[in-house]
Parts: sequence; C-alpha cells; structure tokens
Amino acid sequence: MAFLSGFVKSGLSLLGKDASAFPYTIGPKVEWYENQSIWSLHRGTKKEDNSEVSIFTFDVVKNRNMVQLAKHAYKKMRTLRHPDLLRFLDGVENDQAIMIVTDAVEPLSDQLKQNADKNLTLWGLYKIACAIKFINNDCGMVHGNVRISSIFTNKAGEWKLGGFELLDSMKEESPMIMTFGGVIPDANRYASPEIKKSGWTVIKDLPTSATDSFQLGCLIYETYNGHMDSTDKLMSTRGDIPSKMQNVYKLLLTTSPKARIDSERFLDEGLRPQGFFSNEFIQINLFLENITIKDQSEKDVFFRKLDNVIETFPQEFSIYKILPELINAFEFGGGGPKVLSSIIKVGSHLPDEEYMKVVIPCIIRMYATPDRGIRMALLEMLPSYVDRLTKKIVNDQIFPHVALGFTDGVPMIREQTIKGILLLVPLLSDRVINYDLLKYLAKLQMDEEPGIRTNTTICLGKIARHLNAATQKKVLVPAFARSLKDGFHHARIAGLMALNATAEYYDALDCATRIIPCISLVLLDKEKPVRTQAFKTLDVFIKRVSVFADAMPDTAIVESVSSPQVTEGGPVGPGTFARSSSASAAAAGVAGVLGEATKGFAGWAVTSIATRLASPGEMASSAPASMHSASDSNLNKYASTTAPAPDTPNPDRIADRLVLADLNGDQGDSWDNDDNDNLIGLEDDAWEPLDTTPAQAPEPVTSFVPKRSMATSAAKTIVPPKVDRAFNPGTMKLGHKTKFDVDDWGFDDDNETKSANTTHSSAGHMHTSTNRSVSPATPATVASNSSSVLSKEDRKAELDRRREERRQRMAELRDKKKTGGIGAKKV
Repeated sequence: MAFLSGFVKSGLSLLGKDASAFPYTIGPKVEWYENQSIWSLHRGTKKEDNSEVSIFTFDVVKNRNMVQLAKHAYKKMRTLRHPDLLRFLDGVENDQAIMIVTDAVEPLSDQLKQNADKNLTLWGLYKIACAIKFINNDCGMVHGNVRISSIFTNKAGEWKLGGFELLDSMKEESPMIMTFGGVIPDANRYASPEIKKSGWTVIKDLPTSATDSFQLGCLIYETYNGHMDSTDKLMSTRGDIPSKMQNVYKLLLTTSPKARIDSERFLDEGLRPQGFFSNEFIQINLFLENITIKDQSEKDVFFRKLDNVIETFPQEFSIYKILPELINAFEFGGGGPKVLSSIIKVGSHLPDEEYMKVVIPCIIRMYATPDRGIRMALLEMLPSYVDRLTKKIVNDQIFPHVALGFTDGVPMIREQTIKGILLLVPLLSDRVINYDLLKYLAKLQMDEEPGIRTNTTICLGKIARHLNAATQKKVLVPAFARSLKDGFHHARIAGLMALNATAEYYDALDCATRIIPCISLVLLDKEKPVRTQAFKTLDVFIKRVSVFADAMPDTAIVESVSSPQVTEGGPVGPGTFARSSSASAAAAGVAGVLGEATKGFAGWAVTSIATRLASPGEMASSAPASMHSASDSNLNKYASTTAPAPDTPNPDRIADRLVLADLNGDQGDSWDNDDNDNLIGLEDDAWEPLDTTPAQAPEPVTSFVPKRSMATSAAKTIVPPKVDRAFNPGTMKLGHKTKFDVDDWGFDDDNETKSANTTHSSAGHMHTSTNRSVSPATPATVASNSSSVLSKEDRKAELDRRREERRQRMAELRDKKKTGGIGAKKV
C-alpha cells in the first residue's frame, strides 16, 4: 500500500493546487512505457464510482523541450472523436503538468507479447486502418506517429489509435510534424525513405496518406514479426505475415510515395471475397456494428450463425465487445429471442458482480415483455442463469411475470412454465409456494392438454419437499388420487410415481385408508405400464403400513367391569361399549352372531339385511329360548317406553349394537363406513383449502329399536342400518367424475360441490340420510334393499302397522298370562 501511495502522491504533486479538485485517483505507473513516449501511463480510478481509467501524465518542468508536443496532443484529443481513436474523458493542463484521462487501456505491446489471438490481430489492423482512413480522408490530416507505442488495447482487446503529438493538417501554416517530427522517440526508425532522404519538410509535398500508409506497413511487420531494427528489412523479410496480405503489404511499403495505396484501398482489398479480412470473426463484428440498418431476415440468419460460433471467440472480446452489442440488439435492435442464447453463453463467463450489472437487468426487462417468443426463450434458457438470480429478484420481479405463463392461451408456454418453475421453487418464499403456486397447479391438473396434466403431477411430486407439513397433508393425496383417474395413461403413471416418491410424507392412517385404496383402482388397469407401476407403488405402501402395524399394541379393548369409571351404556374406548351385568348373556349372543359374520362378507350382509326385513312374528318365533326369560314387568316397562332418538344408539340393544358395529367398523367386513367412503377416492378427490378444516358430518342412523331389556330385545326384529343406495366399484372408470368431485384442489370456493342432505320426519323425530358407498350386494341383498326403499307416506303407514301389531301381541300376552298359559307354574 505504501508503494501505491507513493505513486499517487507523485502524480498528484504534478497538479499542485488543482490536486484536490481532480476527480480521479492516480494509481501505479507502467514503468517501461515512458521510454517509448513523452507520456507516463498510470492506471487510475474515478472517485465517483470507482470505474477504471487510464491517466497519461506529462511533467512540464522536467521536459521543457517537449511541452509543445504534449499541449498539441492534449488539444487534438479533446477535439477528435472516432470509435477507433483513443477516447478522451477528462484532462488537466497547468504550469506543472498536463494530464489526459482516457478509457482503461493497456499498451498494445502487452497483448503482442502474450501470443495474441490471430482473429484479434486481424481485427486490430482493420480498426487501425479505419482510424487512419478517418484522419487522412475525412479530416485531411496526417497522423505521422503510427506505431506500436501509439496503439492501446481496451478490455475487449480492441486496438485504439493514440499518440496525437504530430497529428496536424498540411494546410496549416507550420504543421507540427514538419517542426517536431524528428523530436519524438524512435522517429528515424519509422521514417519513410523520402523523409530519410529529404527531411520532414518533404511531407507537405506528398499525398496526405503517403506517410501514414508507410507507417501502417511497418506496423504490420512488427505485429507479426516483432521488433523492427531498420526499414531496410521490410521488403526482404516478410516473416509470418499472412500470404493473402503480402501483396497489399508490398504496396504499402513501395519507395514511390505516389504509388503507395492508402488505408481505404488496404481495407477494400482485405474485405473483398477471399480477402484477408473475409473471415468469420471480422464479418460477425462488422454485422454487429451495423445491425441497426440490417433487415430482419438478415438478423435471423446472423444470430443463428453467431450462436454456433460464439464460444470459439476470445473470451474477453466476447464479454466486453460482443455482449454489449448483443444486449443492445436484444432490447432495441429487433434481435428477438434468437439472440438470448448468445447473451447467456457469453454472460456465463462474467463474474457475479458484473453479471448482476450487465445481464440480469436485461433478463428482468425481457420477462416483462408480451412477446411469447422471448418469454419462451427465457424459460428454455433458465437453467443457464438461474444460479445467478437472488431470492429477492425472483419473488419480486420475475415470478409475477412467470406466473402469467400458467394461464397463457398457448399450450407450449404453459408446459414450459411448469418445467421452468421447478428451477425457481428453491428461490421462492413459503407463501408463494404454498398458496400462489399451488393455485395455478390445481387448475393445470384439469388442463385440456393431457401432457400438461401429466407434467403438473410430476411437478407437484418434485416440489413436495418444499411444501410445509400442513400443505403436504391436505394437497398431495387428493392431487395424486385425481391423476389416477385421468384418462391419459401417462398421467396415471405419473401419479403412481409421485406417490412413490413422496411416501415419506404420509402417516400410517393416510397410507392405509386413503392411498392404498386409490392405488388398488388401477391394479387392473387396461394399460400394462400402469399396472406394473401400480404394483410397485402398492408394495412400497404395504411395507410402510406393515411397519406401522407391527408397532401397534395387540388390542385396544378395555374390560368394563374392571374400570370403576365406566357407567352403564357409556363408551369405554373407541368402538368399545360397557356392558351391564344384566346384559352379559345377550352380549354372548351378539358375539356369536358377529363371529359368524366375520367368516365371509356375503354371508354377513345377507343375514343382516334379511333379518331386518323379516316380520316381527317370524323373528319372535326364531329367537333363542334363552332370550325369553325377562319378567312381565320388564316387558310392560319397555313396551311403553318412548324410543330413544335415532342419533344416539343404545349399546344395550342388540339391534343397535349391530348398527354401531356397522357404523364404527369394529365388527365384520362391512364397507358401509366412513373410512370406505375415502377408500374409493370420492370425497378425497378434492384438495382441501389450506386455511380451513372440513367438518365431519355425523353418521346417520337409519333405523332404531325401542329401548327394552337385553333379555327380551332378541325376541324382536334386529334391524341393520338402512342403505339408501348401492355403489358398484366396477362402474368407476378412470377419468370419470362423480358428483363428489370438485374442479380444483380446494383453493376456489366457487368450485366446491357438496352432497345434499335430505331430512325426513317420522314418528315425531328427525331422520337424516346422506349418500353412502356400500359394497356390491348379493342378489338377496339387492332384492331386500330395493324393497326397503319406501316413500314418506309408505314408511309412516308401515310404522303405524307395526305399532298396531305390537299392541295386539301385548294384549295376547296379557290374556295368556291371566289364563296361565305363560310361565312355569310354581311347585
């Protein structure tokens, strides 16, 4: 730091009192450069933004004999402007020093020592020839100092012509080159034959381009062959000069000034077909410099060609020369989406800081454009630049524009948006992922294009790990269950694979009651790939459920007699009811009935339905003798007791005990329970809203039996629960929507549909029925079921008829009792 500080102090000391007002910081000096020029070259920075600059300094006090040259160069640099000339930014001139601030450059000799790229060398000679043409032909002046020490290279490696110490017009009264031409360092080494013979004053009688053309030939020699000791070797030794350039090279160095070609002729010879400037690198650069006047068809051909060769160009040149031109063409020159690929390829070599300044602003602006071609290109190229994006940029400036692609009318845009969002998800906020993004995906899962529906399922499976736990539980199973009913078999395969990939996010209950039943629907799919994947996925979940099941206790039944807190008729645990001591005999009978039912589903179903439809007299005659031991008082008591409400079944009654077993799924193999509604994937087909919890509707009890003692209840009709309709799984087709389906995953309340509940009034109480899914019935079941579906009036009449029969039976029992026909006689 002390070393650099010394340079800064020495540079600023030249300015004297103007040092504090100088808006640039003078850095280290290029030591060897001052041996070839009257200037000292320093690296510097602009105080305002720390941008790099170069500062040429001249010490007036130490170099009095060169002051006129320095002042002349300072004047000419301020007045001349051309893309191929060294650009003047700022300067200071006083009695102590003269300072010229230019773009950040390096001496050309540095590039040539590093084995410069041949394309860069050719392009450099082209640019210097253009600068000389501008000075000679357009300005009518002679440069007189064309040599390696007067040429500099910028960050892109482009050559810029400087050294304006002798630049002047021959129309002036005393041109600077005629007075001070021999004063500058190495003046005689680059002097033309006529100047060596007659002196510098002869230049006034020569063509304007003669002196500079000869020096251009010297530059070509030194560029390809290194240091030139004397002009005598120029014609005899051509060295590594390209063969296509050698004829023109001779014409530049001819001894006759009038026979020498000028820089314009040099350019024309090089640009003609098969000329030394007719290579791909130079042609691309020339096209970029004139792209604003090119036709759109020419631009399209050019950008396709550029995309194939851009990576073969020198890296620095592509970054600092071609990239700015491409960005301008992309935004203002009608380059369109074709140029984006080249921008991304070139920009990938930039460091992060420069990438954020140069490329990212361009990308953000392009996302906001309505041009579908540009938006498509941005999504396709997303893998190339997503690593350079920040979370703030993605959430605030990019995702709002990307999200428009989910609802675009062109299917290709929708599909590419789904693919692209996978790369942006890690940068999105939790709110955007769990709310905004899922709303779009829910609608896309019902897209008219089967490929988009499939990709939506795949996308959801891949982003599942970014969802929070609550969203995973509410969204994943319904979404994948819907895909299993898609008519496009690839969508069904995607759903199975997504379930498999996200298995770790589901608990045991979901696996057993929601996922495995859904998978079973496609085990016999018409397409073999679906069946194969279904069995693979099912095996994963079966093993997962087995692990959970092995960890469960052997039983959850608690003996009611051993618990002092259990009351008669009160529940002890889930699906377990306390029994009074008076009902122990009846409990054994019920256990026997239910035990027989578990032997097979069809047998239990037929017995249950047939028992309910049997006449009361038949049931009484077929009841076990052990159930007729109740006292007459108990009989009278229960005969006159009002029946309990159907919504509160009494576990002391055998009929109600069967109903409870059916409802709670504790006994037998019945499908008629809440869990089985979910098994077939009807009500879980909708995605639940993230901010609500669905209420569980109470399970209806469709029949009841008046309260009576356990001893006499078996003599009456045992009524199983009423089934409103039968459901046949075989009628479900993949892709078929039932009235339980919804249009999305629960994010749109307008699309939710609810099954209607109908209320019936009968015998002074309310009876509520809901649509239930039951197992396929046997013929006997179907027959009995069809006969049980009665109208409101028929049901009321049936209830009245049964009451009348009961009164008659009670009267008969009383008569027999009086006559001694009932009961055993006392001995």
